[in-house]
Amino acid sequence: MEIKVHVDNDIVILKLAGSLVANVVEDLKSQVKALMAKKFNKFIFDLVAVDFMDSSGLGACMATNREICSNGGILVCAGLSGSVAKLFKVTRADQKVPVAANQSEALNLVISRIINNG
Repeated sequence: MEIKVHVDNDIVILKLAGSLVANVVEDLKSQVKALMAKKFNKFIFDLVAVDFMDSSGLGACMATNREICSNGGILVCAGLSGSVAKLFKVTRADQKVPVAANQSEALNLVISRIINNG
């Protein structure tokens, strides 16, 4: 699993590549926690290059979403395809975590949430 972090204004974009599975979720969670400690609370997980996600990966997305939301923030998962999209749909995770077709749509979703919440 490769994680690239990019900050666009106040929005953190984490581009994930490879498999999001049990042995790498702690790295993802710790990176998000470190960024939250620096007062970031708007995140996009760009999952377009994630070819596989197990239940631990999905659990990490769900737990991270809860933590970010409880701190007044937002997490959007973008670029789901194949088995990752199917996992989100079958488990109804796509009803709990905002999902966007791509990174651009995710940025628009975050910006609209900022505008609507003042």
